[in-house]
Amino acid sequence: MIVPVLDASLFVSSISPNEVLHGVARAALAQFSPATPFMVPELFRVEVIAALARRREPDVLIDSVVAYLSTERFLIIPMDAALADRALEIARSTRLRAYDSVYVALALTRSAPLLTLDVEVADRVRASFPSLEVQGPG
Repeated sequence: MIVPVLDASLFVSSISPNEVLHGVARAALAQFSPATPFMVPELFRVEVIAALARRREPDVLIDSVVAYLSTERFLIIPMDAALADRALEIARSTRLRAYDSVYVALALTRSAPLLTLDVEVADRVRASFPSLEVQGPG
């Protein structure tokens, strides 16, 4: 089974009804079976909860998301030196933001597709790493 790397912005858009791309994000995740796990870097949980808190989402939603992120649906990959080094190379060569570079590094090192709604990330990854499957805009 191929385990895709899930970008935090896509996940946040899928659970936050106020997001502009909420419907698109839900449709993107709906194509996967509920049994399909998603690979995420360990910073994913912090990034998701911080985004929801910044948007002033209700505590009940945030608490539900914290619980959901602890399920087997999310394969949390630690940020080791090799992943950090690869993310550093990607950030430098693609000029992506730090967090985005970590998701791309994870997808590249695990030969996994990257799920994102971020047009900038999708475009830069496709230009720099044409062999990496990007499921998202474009």
